[in-house]
Amino acid sequence: MQRSISYPLYIKAIPLLVLYAVYLSLSSIYLFLPPLFGIIFFYFIRSLDKQDISLLFFVVLFSILYEADKGYLFLSSLVYFSFVYKFILPPVEKLIECKRCMHLIYVLLAYIGYWLFSLLLQQIFWMELATIDWHVLWYIIFEFMLVAIL
Repeated sequence: MQRSISYPLYIKAIPLLVLYAVYLSLSSIYLFLPPLFGIIFFYFIRSLDKQDISLLFFVVLFSILYEADKGYLFLSSLVYFSFVYKFILPPVEKLIECKRCMHLIYVLLAYIGYWLFSLLLQQIFWMELATIDWHVLWYIIFEFMLVAIL
């Protein structure tokens, strides 16, 4: 009799976490590689909608890696994601029923909204101002295409 693996998601996700850490460091060097922040936000929404705690756990780890690599405050992305999920997305989802349009809004909220949120935090805590450049437009377009596939 053969026993099945109890937690196959963890066995698949741990190498993905390592690969994402390597990819994220490469995206800091090569600016044409998007940091996949919109995809992290998309999976955050998906994990809360499906109430999948194991997926949420890995989304939290991915976002912590993103914050550490980009120099943002610890857990600020999760606070922002939770705020957007609870207060901004429900009215927007009532107004817009197009699935692809919502995917674009998710990616826009991930990049532009998080930049505005971090700008607010940096003004409150008197830190250096966050910068945004034209690469973010490329990241939004590329990640929208990826989220549309998912």
